[in-house]
Amino acid sequence: MTGCTFKRVLRSGRVVWGFSLDAGKDENGRRRQIYRSGFARKADADAELTKLLSERSEGALVKPDPRTVAEFFETWLAEYAETSCAGKTAERYREMLAHISRALGQQPLSKLTTLQLQRVYNELLKSLAIKTVRNVHGAVHVALETAVVWGLLRANPASRCKLPPAPKREAVALDFSAVRHLLECSAEHWLADFLVIDAACGARRGEALALSWRDVTPDYTSITIARSLEQTKAGLRLKETKGRNIRTVPLPKTAIEALKRIRVRYEERRAMFAGDYDAASLDLVFCQPDGNFIRPDTVTKAVRRLAKKAGFARVSLHTIRHSFGSQLLSAAVPLPVVSKLLGHTDVYTTARVYAHALESDESAAIAKWEAAMKASRSKVRVMPNRKQA
Repeated sequence: MTGCTFKRVLRSGRVVWGFSLDAGKDENGRRRQIYRSGFARKADADAELTKLLSERSEGALVKPDPRTVAEFFETWLAEYAETSCAGKTAERYREMLAHISRALGQQPLSKLTTLQLQRVYNELLKSLAIKTVRNVHGAVHVALETAVVWGLLRANPASRCKLPPAPKREAVALDFSAVRHLLECSAEHWLADFLVIDAACGARRGEALALSWRDVTPDYTSITIARSLEQTKAGLRLKETKGRNIRTVPLPKTAIEALKRIRVRYEERRAMFAGDYDAASLDLVFCQPDGNFIRPDTVTKAVRRLAKKAGFARVSLHTIRHSFGSQLLSAAVPLPVVSKLLGHTDVYTTARVYAHALESDESAAIAKWEAAMKASRSKVRVMPNRKQA
């Protein structure tokens, strides 16, 4: 069935024309139809039916959805975010979308406009950071783009919203001496060996906390990073690494010695806790005394306190990872190697994140070129011009 026009005689005796149109199926597989009536002439009903048939052939025909914005967000979170994204990502989406639901939650989804969203963003900018509001917009845009794919909206009203650019804030990176100072100041802390190893491999927080002894070679010379520990409101769980990149990272002597010390403590605790030790199931390198997971937020707070005590402002656990990448690039390690060690999806990500380190390398490269050019002047024999006979 494509569509047809029909005539209706109202109780008043007035004749009006209308049409019905098959609009396909909704996301639940139920058949959808569009009915419109009240046209004074059959020609008017035919013209509107022809227009909608054209839209349907182009994939743009959408029947107004009865759901409110808040109801759609809940559907999207359940049907898309919570099934396709990591648990922490889905939680952040929910937090971001809540800003819009509070303001426009009762608005019918089909009537949501760009101006309404823009006004909410403008209001949020008065109390929230630009980066936060841009994150809200990003979540809204992704959700509404899915509504377009599902056939609930013809166009994404968030696509034309304008937001100020986020201020550029260069990430802090410590040089070799600064990292050494931080490690020395943390030597007596329970995270001392954790920091030694993390500084030598650049692992993300969750990756380090998910490391098991199965991921360590028998001679402790390298580790394989294959999982990450995620902390959500529902609790702790292991997941795949970011970008699903499994990588093996060789370790220097300082990290090897740290791993050996951790192993000794591990065996002591296993003997102490006996059957209550969780090593059989988790076998974690970095763990609580009973072998269980260490909460990521606990490590984050502890490292911030250690950094502050050592005299560093704005230094976090991620700073240590960022410093690892910067130090490698400054030491002239090739970009593809650094990218692989950090677990980036591609070298373009590494180049973008570590542009500051690459700039210094570029300056050093020019200096080397200039030195080579000067040295070549004394070696080249300049032949005098000879007149041709």
